[in-house]
Amino acid sequence: MTWANALTFLRLGLVGPTIWAVLSQRFWLGLALFLFGVATDILDGWVARRERSTVLGQLLDPLADKVFYFSLAVAFHCVGRLPLLSVLLTVVPQVGIGIGTLVLWERKEELRARWAGKAAAALTALATGLLFLTPQGLWAYWAAIGSQYGAGVYYLIQQARRKTPEGAGPGIPASRPR
Repeated sequence: MTWANALTFLRLGLVGPTIWAVLSQRFWLGLALFLFGVATDILDGWVARRERSTVLGQLLDPLADKVFYFSLAVAFHCVGRLPLLSVLLTVVPQVGIGIGTLVLWERKEELRARWAGKAAAALTALATGLLFLTPQGLWAYWAAIGSQYGAGVYYLIQQARRKTPEGAGPGIPASRPR
């Protein structure tokens, strides 16, 4: 158990109380818990870069983020601050990035956070924070969903541009001798 992993588990432990705060419409308490969760995510990343990261941490950290934000989206839908369509559209890029991460992990490749992913994460945190303050935070949430799709496309393009190592793939020659 590393400090970074402990912070990730702490963030996962905040999911239930934060959802309860939203569902009971104690938005200021929910916002405080949410901001504490965001702080643990930032600190977790900082600590993980300074200590040796673990396989558990590499898988658990993005999973914790997805659980945290998706659970909040569902809770905000339940109290009328998000339409169902926005909740459903939130799932697609998150599942896609999650599957992509697992595929790269299986291939022993590393999926590093890039500017597009960090920008989408920051906008999603901002938009979610606004939903605690006002139902009019919905406009920012739609922008965050758009940025998540944009980040997903960016990662797909980056992965497609990577060169295939020699010896990989079918190795079909340009012209075959007859």
